[in-house]
Amino acid sequence: MAKPSDSGWHRELKATGVESTAHGSLAPKYKRHPPPLRRPTRGLNVSISLLILAVIVLLTQRKNNGAHFSVGGSKLPQEYVICTRGKNVYTVPEVGGVGATECLVIRDKEVVDTGGIARIRRKYENDAREDQTILSKSLPIYHLPMGYTITPGWTDAHCHPLMYGYYEQLPLRGSKTIQEVVNRVEEFVKTSGIPDSGWVEGMGWDQNLWPGGAFPTAADLNVSPLLRNVPISLARIDVHAEWVSQAVLDLMGPLPDHVEGGQIIRDAQGSPTGIFLDNAIDLVNTVKPKWSDTQRTTYLQRVTRDALSKGLTGLHDAQAFKDDVEFYRKMGEQGKLGLRFNLMVTCPEAASCGVDDFHMVDNAADGRLNIKAVKLFADGALGSGGAALLEDYSDQPGWKGFLLKPEEQWKPLIKRWYDHGWQVNVHAIGDRANKVVIDAMEYAIDLNTSSGKERRLRIEHAQIMRPEDLRRAVGLGIIGSYQPTHATSDMWYAEKRLGKERLKGAYAWKTYLNLGGRIALGSDFPVESIDPLKGFYAAVTRLSEEGDSPHGKGGWYPEERLSREETLRGMTIDAAYASFSNLTGSLTPGKRFDAVIWDDDLMSVDVDEMLGVRVKATIIDGEVVFGQLNLEKV
Repeated sequence: MAKPSDSGWHRELKATGVESTAHGSLAPKYKRHPPPLRRPTRGLNVSISLLILAVIVLLTQRKNNGAHFSVGGSKLPQEYVICTRGKNVYTVPEVGGVGATECLVIRDKEVVDTGGIARIRRKYENDAREDQTILSKSLPIYHLPMGYTITPGWTDAHCHPLMYGYYEQLPLRGSKTIQEVVNRVEEFVKTSGIPDSGWVEGMGWDQNLWPGGAFPTAADLNVSPLLRNVPISLARIDVHAEWVSQAVLDLMGPLPDHVEGGQIIRDAQGSPTGIFLDNAIDLVNTVKPKWSDTQRTTYLQRVTRDALSKGLTGLHDAQAFKDDVEFYRKMGEQGKLGLRFNLMVTCPEAASCGVDDFHMVDNAADGRLNIKAVKLFADGALGSGGAALLEDYSDQPGWKGFLLKPEEQWKPLIKRWYDHGWQVNVHAIGDRANKVVIDAMEYAIDLNTSSGKERRLRIEHAQIMRPEDLRRAVGLGIIGSYQPTHATSDMWYAEKRLGKERLKGAYAWKTYLNLGGRIALGSDFPVESIDPLKGFYAAVTRLSEEGDSPHGKGGWYPEERLSREETLRGMTIDAAYASFSNLTGSLTPGKRFDAVIWDDDLMSVDVDEMLGVRVKATIIDGEVVFGQLNLEKV
């Protein structure tokens, strides 16, 4: 098997430039909000730091004739020490804290040792060191520039990698009106033409941003002469609703009156409007063209490039269908996985598939592919009105949302996967969905709670939970898989839909930790941004990127904010724990050298400067796969 660095993917990535952000999309890349203005103090601090660094460098060069060099797109020396100027290496050990230290001792792909530079010199720079067999006799020591920090590589514990690459061809996020969506689709067709599949597909519209907040219709697309008669399928921002053109409705033919776990939106005359919710989307998928592996390769390259540029070294794919799983296997065998992927296998709702259709994989492709989990869906999303609630929506009397499967099916379904050895991860948004899922997980675990905790069952999103269900989930050892930016996206309408009482158990990250639970943090991209710093900021502040919330600048329900330490752990070691990865998540001896080099300290930088911190380099298996390292040899 070729090493990842020798793969065709890696060569192509270097040839095209890993810092490129072009997606092939004709619409401008969406940014929900601009980053906050940086304080002038940071510029002053940087200037002072650079002056101090220049003096240090001059003195060091006079003392030992130190050499400077850059590393980018190639492997670092096989054995060396890399240090920050202060305790700015955050090792994030298995138990407690962030493990701040000065230096890492690296051998090839792994971390061998950690500690202060004085200890490292005593241990490794003289012939009398404790262990002559670990490393070579002459061990080089390198310093990063002043102010730089090192963390473990970050993992997104819940995302949709191939879907990201797919939908970024026509992103619709932030569209303020239906007409803006139509304009973006027209521009795509004018510039790119109709794709070979014959369909135009995109993602990201959100009717909550539009005047009136009503769902769009097929007729809205048909008013455009350019788009008339073109099959168009546009996913809502949460992918729990699909908006299609009249040409797609014509292809679908007669539609059923009822869909279990879904809804076909109809007008006053009973005709379908072009909006399909949750399980009803399967009706669209039956006529939609299937992906080819050539397309998947393009999507994989796109998400890999963008993820690495943001400091992500691992992704948990929260919806891997059988064809996707086989594609990942093939890429792994060919050494073409540029990130670590943890897959949650998924059965299409309309298809008959189960435990016999998938096979587990434990850290294949040199630790870049893990397949040990199944993803099930209990309900829809709050934004589209599909989240299953115990009581009516506060803004829609008589409507409680819906489960995607009847309640009586959940206990045997989860137990079947559990008994076959799978980690069971279930999407649950509403308080009814969460209660049903916890009941079913409790049934599967039976009385063997210690074994249940070892299985690391997960609730994906766990957005709205009764206080008693929060306690039950923690007691069962269920991992809360949260996406912090969901809270800051939903906070503008969540209270209107749920009321204040239900919000006491909603987006309750801190409560989950305080009860003794464990959490893993992700983004759900492309539903939210792929940039994990946005999630870090949302978790720590409960504010929009503009620094505001419905409750003001103190944050939305600020008692649920996470500390920086808790957030970093949720994106590193705890995300690794949630995927059974014993290779990554920390920079401690025996772990792979997957790391991010930042140009500032996320543990101490002012909150209003947090989103301005930049990734200078991303490292996987000891190789610089994004950016470059500017090192000084001591």
